[in-house]
Amino acid sequence: MIPLTFFLKVTMRPTGIVALRALPQSKMRTALRYVPPTTLIGAIAYPLLHIAGDRSETVYEGKNFRSAAERVLGLFGWVTVKTLGKPRLQGTLLKINTIYRGKVQSAVTSFPFAVTYGTRDTLLTTVYLINEDALERSTYTMKDIERAAWGITRLGSRESVVSVEGVETGRTEAVESKAAETAYAFQFKGLEVEGKGTLQSVVDWRSGIGDYSKASRLVMFYPEGSVRVRGRLRTAKVGEEVVVLAH
Repeated sequence: MIPLTFFLKVTMRPTGIVALRALPQSKMRTALRYVPPTTLIGAIAYPLLHIAGDRSETVYEGKNFRSAAERVLGLFGWVTVKTLGKPRLQGTLLKINTIYRGKVQSAVTSFPFAVTYGTRDTLLTTVYLINEDALERSTYTMKDIERAAWGITRLGSRESVVSVEGVETGRTEAVESKAAETAYAFQFKGLEVEGKGTLQSVVDWRSGIGDYSKASRLVMFYPEGSVRVRGRLRTAKVGEEVVVLAH
């Protein structure tokens, strides 16, 4: 068991489209159905950096670049999301015309996205566990992080507009357990799961955000509703709900 730590639970409603690209990508890009941890951290990092007067989005290191979100990456011990409703993947091919040396050239690219509107209402609930040691060493307070949560306006691309409808804070602790019921995404590794869901390979955000060409990855299980998980678990209770933490 570890000491109590802060949690932040943010409820967001997407406007209908979540345009998240799988990286690295080619011109024929693929879309992610569910929001990965890197995007969730980037979403709150943008308003949080603004609170400190930092409006940069990209940090350049020679010829390489990384997301400015890395400046606050250490504040987060774990990040996960619950998705109410199953997004549908759609996409379209786009013809792009460019002028090169006076001549028109054409190319084809794709614009894939996940559609969240339809007959069912869709809500995204994100849980951030805060690293209190890192928070104490930073210039931020828990109140700053709460304010930043209310300032989330999009998930990744400019098309992925969301509205924040609720922010809850509290304290929790990680405990060892053999079984748990959860509706939040978790790392799928050596676990037995009862229930429906989708496996999705995502970038392990703890290895950095920005340059994903050599980033390590992990497989996340995104439940449809609640699922029963068995194995050697670390869990934390956030309000009346349970999240399964990384191994």
